[in-house]
Amino acid sequence: MLDKKALRKYAADNPAPAIPPGHGLLHAPQVDYIVRTAVKSINRRRTLILYIYSCGKAVTGNLTPVWTMFQAGSDYITLARREDGSACWRKAVFKNLDRDYFFTSKCAFYSAQDEQRVCRFFYDGEHGGMAALARAQQAILDKRLQKRLRKREKEVLARISGLPALPKDLERWLRREVIPAYFFYDHARKGSAAGICTACGREFALEGVKHNGTAICPCCGRTMTMKPRGRIGSLFDRLTCQVIQRSRPGGLAVRIIKVHSSFQDGIPQISVWENARQFIRQNADGSIQYDVYYETWDGRWKQGERPVFFPYSYNFYADTSGYVYTRNLSAVLPDTPWQYCPLATYYGHIRQPMHLLPFLRAHLEHPRLEHLVKVGFFRLAYDLAYRDDHGHMLDEIQNRTHRILKIAAEDVPFLRELDVNRETLKIFQGYAGLKDRQRLLRWQLGNNVERDVIQILGHVTPHKFMRYMDQQYAALRQDGGRGRYGDMQHAVSEYRDYLDMCAQLGYDMGNSFILFPKDLREAHNQAARRVKAKADAQTRRDFKAAMGAISGHLDFEQGGMRILLPATPDEIIAEGQALHHCVGGYVDRVAKKECIILFLRQCEDVDKPFFTVEVRGGKVVQVRGMRNCDATPEVKTFMAQWEGRVLRDKVLSNAA
Repeated sequence: MLDKKALRKYAADNPAPAIPPGHGLLHAPQVDYIVRTAVKSINRRRTLILYIYSCGKAVTGNLTPVWTMFQAGSDYITLARREDGSACWRKAVFKNLDRDYFFTSKCAFYSAQDEQRVCRFFYDGEHGGMAALARAQQAILDKRLQKRLRKREKEVLARISGLPALPKDLERWLRREVIPAYFFYDHARKGSAAGICTACGREFALEGVKHNGTAICPCCGRTMTMKPRGRIGSLFDRLTCQVIQRSRPGGLAVRIIKVHSSFQDGIPQISVWENARQFIRQNADGSIQYDVYYETWDGRWKQGERPVFFPYSYNFYADTSGYVYTRNLSAVLPDTPWQYCPLATYYGHIRQPMHLLPFLRAHLEHPRLEHLVKVGFFRLAYDLAYRDDHGHMLDEIQNRTHRILKIAAEDVPFLRELDVNRETLKIFQGYAGLKDRQRLLRWQLGNNVERDVIQILGHVTPHKFMRYMDQQYAALRQDGGRGRYGDMQHAVSEYRDYLDMCAQLGYDMGNSFILFPKDLREAHNQAARRVKAKADAQTRRDFKAAMGAISGHLDFEQGGMRILLPATPDEIIAEGQALHHCVGGYVDRVAKKECIILFLRQCEDVDKPFFTVEVRGGKVVQVRGMRNCDATPEVKTFMAQWEGRVLRDKVLSNAA
């Protein structure tokens, strides 16, 4: 380690070697920096000093080096001078002193002696001064990197060490419960054959034997795939499993095990190895900490997730979801924060690969996860563990199941039978107090109806709603399921839309004739036409009122042109169609007094569309002609006269 205090004192007491103002290098276009060197003993260490001058500054008379680099042994440091004259220390290598990629090539030694001094210092006679300096500093960087890697690897090994050996019966468990089972038989006669189950190793005879067929082993209960021995060839399976063990201090370690299983001509082969470890622990403040490590191909362990070439495609060796070895949980979990974790019960129900870390974390964050698993709500437990936005649907300060789920006590067995997820529970919570809520939920699930029901129930009872929709659905699907009535959800949405329009039209929503029309499709279309007619009538009334407020105040004629006011919305629509622009969509804005639309006509043909004018906020914002063309110079002159002499009328404030 270099002594910065001694180096700064040396730089202050010993002025840098001078460069004559007329030196040729100062004016060489390919040279931006000049390097002078010296070898001195500083603080009893032989030190190479490099003075780097900026040619641009030196030409103007500033002969102070911008950088002074000190190199001694296996260390280097640079004293950099700022624009204000102050100095600071930098640890960059020589080539990184400036941000220019070609910085080194723009540097030149002041003399051959300066370059030779660098080569002699590094005992490098084969390379030039810049190359010798770069090689020496790169060697220092490589040495530092290796030191950091060894320190990091030592820390990783210390963290992952101390775990017990893998269970002795792991391979037997894999073979009997996890690895796909096969039924190898010799020859099937009339569908009957004797063979062996690869999971349990028992021999027995089966009926209905067929190549690639499936059957249940009568001895171990595994589902087997049937394979005749003469046609086995090579079978290969690969999978992931997980083993939980205790780690220090007071945490758990999840060991990710990769398995290759194959049968070559009926001879089994299995390969088992560990390729990742995951650690989880709860800190004193209640926070949860993860540490993840993986084994590289050369046998070293690194911290972090295993890198993959393409993150959106499956990578077997980076996959940490797997089957769970549960035989040791009764000995591993006691006296840990996961003492009452329902992992064994949950996994025993799903029997599928799972990610363990989110489940272990959820056990600490959600106090009712254990309760949900014990009473049989496995899909809700999954949502708690793997879907973060689910917790607000539960009342986790309660102890009773129905209070946790925010439902009535008599509904708990019903929802347990369905094993509801968060979406279904949310729907059912909205049915609180309804008489036929259980039958309604079954009906929804059976017909894949996910929305619009609760809004419809504001007008009809669940029983009448289901009966009516069942009756209408067959008629609505007369098109064979095509179009807008492909499923029951489309029909329900149509019914809700119909009821909303009826309420908007002011119909008697207690009249069964209104609530349950004989033909839903026709009733919906008729209500839609009436809503549109009502909206059009209101728009016309508002349009007439808006135009009436400014009628007679904007008239103007000059130079063979004049301003006209549209009398009806249809005239604005016709204007847009004739001139091929979008003014036809401005009718609602005019009716709402958001703007004013005016017609500019030529006096010789006032019925022929010429230009369209939009006024907003007391100013002309658009003047558009055929196909949105800009105004001509004559039109611009006319509009300037009209805007200055007419548009400032105070009545416009009430119109737009």
